[in-house]
Amino acid sequence: MQVGDLVKFDYVNGHTRHTNNKLALYLGDCPLHRPDGVVINNFMVHIIGEDVPTVCDGSMKRWLREVQE
Repeated sequence: MQVGDLVKFDYVNGHTRHTNNKLALYLGDCPLHRPDGVVINNFMVHIIGEDVPTVCDGSMKRWLREVQE
């Protein structure tokens, strides 16, 4: 997956209604560097129809798939 790819979330679970089955533009990795030195692996997407980009936990990448044109 590369920056600028059109992606779609599969159904994740009932707590992630804002991402389930949604199309998004993949914006790339967005790691969080905590003051204690731990790095949290996140990534950013812009869900189609939303006003602002969304930061997602890196583990959610397993529910992302590229949309083929």
